[in-house]
Parts: sequence; C-alpha cells; structure tokens
Amino acid sequence: MIKNVRLRDVIPFYASVWRARGFVSPLEVDFKPTLQCNLRCKMCPQRAISDQERKKSIGEELSTEKYFALIDELAKMGTRRIHIVGGGEPLLRKDTLDLMRRVKEHGLEGILTTNGILLDEQKIRELVRLNWDLVMFSVDGPNPEVYEDIRGVPGAFKKVVSTMKKLSQLRAVHGQVNPLIQIHCVIMNTNYALLKDMVELAREVSADIVTFVKCRPQGPSLPVSKEDLPETFRHLKEAIKRATKYGITINASELLLVWSKKPKNTICFRPWISPDIWHNGNVTPCCYSREVMGNIRNRSFREVWDGEKFNNLRKIFLQGNFPDFCKDCNWPELLQYTVPLGKWLHTPKTLVTLPKFGHWRIERKLEYFATGENQKINIVKRS
Repeated sequence: MIKNVRLRDVIPFYASVWRARGFVSPLEVDFKPTLQCNLRCKMCPQRAISDQERKKSIGEELSTEKYFALIDELAKMGTRRIHIVGGGEPLLRKDTLDLMRRVKEHGLEGILTTNGILLDEQKIRELVRLNWDLVMFSVDGPNPEVYEDIRGVPGAFKKVVSTMKKLSQLRAVHGQVNPLIQIHCVIMNTNYALLKDMVELAREVSADIVTFVKCRPQGPSLPVSKEDLPETFRHLKEAIKRATKYGITINASELLLVWSKKPKNTICFRPWISPDIWHNGNVTPCCYSREVMGNIRNRSFREVWDGEKFNNLRKIFLQGNFPDFCKDCNWPELLQYTVPLGKWLHTPKTLVTLPKFGHWRIERKLEYFATGENQKINIVKRS
C-alpha cells in the first residue's frame, strides 16, 4: 500500500513517528462516504448496523461541498492518495464520480473500492477518461455458487465479472494501463480451497492484482479453522505460482509470512499513515477502530490529525501497547514489508536507541511539514 515513498518524505515521516505527532500529512486517507449498501455480505462488520441506524445515517452524510473542501485541504497538506471505500457501497452516493473528479483535478492518486454492481458503461467510461488509478473489486468467490452464497444476491456474480471485463476492454481500446483492476478476496471457511481459482478469474477478466485478507471474526462459523490452516497455506502457495505464471501481482507471500508466524515486539504505523473519515465526518485511526479522534464538521482535518487525542494514541502505539481493536488485525506486520526501514522501526520505542543530538534538540516548525513551506529550524539548548 505504501510503496514508492519519495525520499523527501522519509525523514519528516520518521520525525513525526519519533515525536508521536501528526505534523506530517497522511500518505493516504480513506473516505467512507456512506453506510448504504446493495449487498448483504456474510463477513461484513456493517451487518451489525440496524436498518433504522442505516436509514438515519443518510441524513448524517457529509455534503458534496464538504468533501470538496476536504479534498482541497488534503491536497494542500501533501496527502498523496484518496481511497474511496466502504462503510457501504460508495457508488450508492450520486456524487461519487464528482468526488473522484476533484481528486484527479489535484493530481492525487485515486482508489475506488466497490462491489461493482452499480458500475454501468457510462461510469466505466468516466473512470477511463479520468485515468483513475485503481478500481478494487470485492470478490470472494470464483464462481456464482460461492460468491452469491457469501454476498447474498442472486445474479450478482455474472454482473461483476461482466463489469471487470468491460473495464479492461475499454482501457485497452484507449491504450491505457489505468485504471488498474484489483480483485480483493476475504479468505474464509467457504472459499479457502479456491484461492488459485481466484487467480484464474483474475486472468479471465484481465485483472492486474489479486489480494487476500483474513476474515475478521464476525462469528465462529466464518474464519478458517486452525485445523484447515495448513491446507489454506498450501492453496495460497499454489495461488502464488499461478499469479507468477500469469504476471499478476499478488500479496499472498506477505500474508503467509504474518499468518503462519506472527512476529513479536512490533508497533504499527497506521496512526501516521492512513486514517478513515466516515460518512458523518468522524475521523478514526484505521478501519478496525471505531474510536473517534475528532470530527471534521467543526474542525479542520489538520486540527484532528495533529490533535491531542490522536497524538496520545500514537504514544500508546509507539510503546507497543495495542488497544483492544487491534487484536484481529495483521496490518502492523504487513507494514514491515512496505514502509521504508519498516523492520527496524517495528521494534517498540522502549527497545530502540533513537537518534540523539548531543545537548541539542531540533524543533521544526509544524507548518513546514504540513504545507511544504520553507523549512525553519530552531536549535534549542536542553536544560
């Protein structure tokens, strides 16, 4: 996710980590613009939301104008990527394409995660015209039987496959690489034996990337059992072979590394990298957390990002003390392989000898990191 980080980003980024601050802009911000959805997936955390709460949430959604202002602020801060993802199905909002246009007007990278049901030909053409960077299709089965048992809507598989094919064909007609097509699959007890077939599906629709993720425990019947883990690992290895043969990018090697043997003494970079902004303006540190760091209706994003509550959470993370919401997440371990110096910095601060500057410390003006203005350095003698 955080590959190809620019060298000039690295030093400010690690300075903000060491200081447990948010004075460097996030590399990616995930928008969750709506809780409305047209599928009822078995493993989705949103199943816990009642129909009454979902209906109420429509009136709480941020306006188009607020999203435009937010995108403008993030671009000015230096954020590189906007990921329009869930909560629900983002294309159920009528202004989602308008938000995507705003993202590209600023030259930012854009990712859209969708179930693909609502991507008609007009929307597909607009994605190609925008040269949108990546469309991630949530697909958890390589055939109608498995997919529709998980996703809950008959006939949906045929529609999604047709949509992915149309997108790949149209970008080819225009001689474009983008939008890249990614198939994202949640591994659970009903599909773990079909992982290599997911790669075959990717080949069929000319997808570029296949990613797998462990199922979050929404109930005892969904995650892969301990008894089935060896077979799951075997299928992941077979999926890697197929993907390598077809030239498809796959994350299965990294997933195997952290699933089969969970590293110890790690911290997580997520509170410095990519927060979630929900439909109602609430800002949370990641997709696993519902702990609200602040709300952008009455504060700027920058004020929330470098606010007291967020920075206190960063201190906890830096010490290697994960909150309860982290228990089912494998993000920290995966970040070791994607963040510069990740393996080194994933040792908790208490076990790391941090750089020292003799009797002096360097305080950089926060505005430099937030806006890219000329660097100002104050040298302050320690007492």
